[in-house]
Amino acid sequence: MATGLLTALIVLIVFIVIGALIVQLATKLAAGFKPGLGNAVATVIVGFIVGIIIGWLLSMVMGGSTGSLVSLVVGFLVNAAVINFMIKQPSGGQMGYGKACLVSLIQYIIYIVLFVIMFFVVGASFMSMLGGIH
Repeated sequence: MATGLLTALIVLIVFIVIGALIVQLATKLAAGFKPGLGNAVATVIVGFIVGIIIGWLLSMVMGGSTGSLVSLVVGFLVNAAVINFMIKQPSGGQMGYGKACLVSLIQYIIYIVLFVIMFFVVGASFMSMLGGIH
């Protein structure tokens, strides 16, 4: 049991760091500056927690696939608000909600591309394991 918890903790930390690196890259592409890693980590954690809470609330209220679609859109907008609130420009001001939406969009696109790549890598390895079975 301790091994499973330790593995889950390590996987969670790796996903948070990867998410923070993606936030840094998306902010660099959209707003022209790169936030610190600690700030990006905090943004990912807060965005994840707020996203889970809002997704859960919307699924309770709306239910079914409609709730998940609305949850995706609302999650995107809330993620942009968290980015706007937590990531500051080097001058100290907020980047603006429009740029934060662009950062969030780039972040989502990178997540989708990574998911598709992982889908094909895992799928190919799974199919290669099945290829030897007759």
